[in-house]
Amino acid sequence: MSTGSEHTRPSILIVDDEFGLAEMLRELLAEAGYDVRLAINGRLALASLRERRAEVVLTDVMMPVMNGPELARALRQDEQFRDTCIIFMTSLTSALQAEARLGDAVLEKPFTPERLMATLRQLGRA
Repeated sequence: MSTGSEHTRPSILIVDDEFGLAEMLRELLAEAGYDVRLAINGRLALASLRERRAEVVLTDVMMPVMNGPELARALRQDEQFRDTCIIFMTSLTSALQAEARLGDAVLEKPFTPERLMATLRQLGRA
């Protein structure tokens, strides 16, 4: 039974085909108390989310199989995922253009851990 005094952090799905970055982000967010999972492309991310939802999807923009904007579009079109917070990560903000509206925030690579945590706080996910 919950006493109401605990605060659990949201679950986060990191979607990136760059394993080193994904693993570094996983460690950082896990240390900050988040429940973190990884997927290497949008298609695997969708399969993972259908198994177990995540409150936040932190996704790269440029990936093979299904890229970040395609993943975001699929999530926004699915009733069960419409309220999922989507944060895009990209070194080419011009690659997003109109698709940026599909997400809740954009982090320009490279970004600092502090910037990531500040973005999560601004979105009410910290």
